[in-house]
Amino acid sequence: MSSKQKKKINYQGAGVSIHRADKLIDSIKSTAEKKDRNVISGIGGFSSLYKIDKNIIDPVIVSGTDGVGTKLKIAKVLNNHRYIGQDLVAMCVNDVITSGAKPLFFLDYLATSKINHIVHSDVLRGIINACKKCNMTLIGGETAEMPGMYNGKDYDLAGFCVGIVSQKEIIQNKLIKEGDIILGLSSSGLHSNGYSLINKLIEKRRLKLKNVFGSMSISKYLIRPTKLYVGIISELLKKININGLAHITGGGITDNIPRILPDKFSACVNLNSLKIPKIFRYIQELSKINDKELLKTFNCGIGMAVIIDKKYLSKAHSVLKQHKTSYKIIGQVVRKPSDSKIIYVD
Repeated sequence: MSSKQKKKINYQGAGVSIHRADKLIDSIKSTAEKKDRNVISGIGGFSSLYKIDKNIIDPVIVSGTDGVGTKLKIAKVLNNHRYIGQDLVAMCVNDVITSGAKPLFFLDYLATSKINHIVHSDVLRGIINACKKCNMTLIGGETAEMPGMYNGKDYDLAGFCVGIVSQKEIIQNKLIKEGDIILGLSSSGLHSNGYSLINKLIEKRRLKLKNVFGSMSISKYLIRPTKLYVGIISELLKKININGLAHITGGGITDNIPRILPDKFSACVNLNSLKIPKIFRYIQELSKINDKELLKTFNCGIGMAVIIDKKYLSKAHSVLKQHKTSYKIIGQVVRKPSDSKIIYVD
């Protein structure tokens, strides 16, 4: 066949529809708009512009990026995409606030083979609602159709959060000292970590989504969105000095608390105080992993660790109680006795 006889293949013929992308963005644009006088240019342009508040002395920009990993497979199997947007926002914003920063704005990236208006509208609405809960703006993002890169209804998500803090108010680990206590703010469940193991258990039919555990189905446990800690950390910072914050994500308590400790200190965590929730023990039983592996795979009921001087415990308790945030005193900072940055005791 000569070149003249070949049929034309345009962009749409290659599987990409600019109209589908525009329609999706238009449908959520008005919902995403938030009255923030510092937003100069938001969704729709080639870039998003944000003016720094002049009242912040010595401003420092804080940024974070993340995704939700293989929890997306659970959302797809359950055909429930309403909460995955909050997972995305939480994974980013909960990192940014560990510096003491106030989140300013968020951007998202959604890539798929073909835009599904119903599914992806649910995802974007979840992002928008989570941003509003954090009192920040969804200022921009990207929705990309990539046929051949993704199969069927598969899609992937990434998020980008930017916050700000005055340099003198940055939470720095040099403030952490021996005897500081570690508060563990409760998680809402598995959050967005350990799902590769969860999916393997489902694949091997050890874990069944329709089964009921306690008062809920397994599927509800698995799709619960990651808790947003922006509000409660902001309230704590108004009342007390926080010496360290650790977002408990991949690597669990074992890897994340040590990340914020000065070299000469270790975290001594009491397993009895931790009281690992039953759902994690159930997963442990199904997977046959030991306690060490469990504590390094899942958050085990703690979504954020807060390190404070023990003199602030009473004030911290009052704030947490007032805002109905459950917590546990899970341990304390000790002089490093060995090579281990974390010590578990019964």
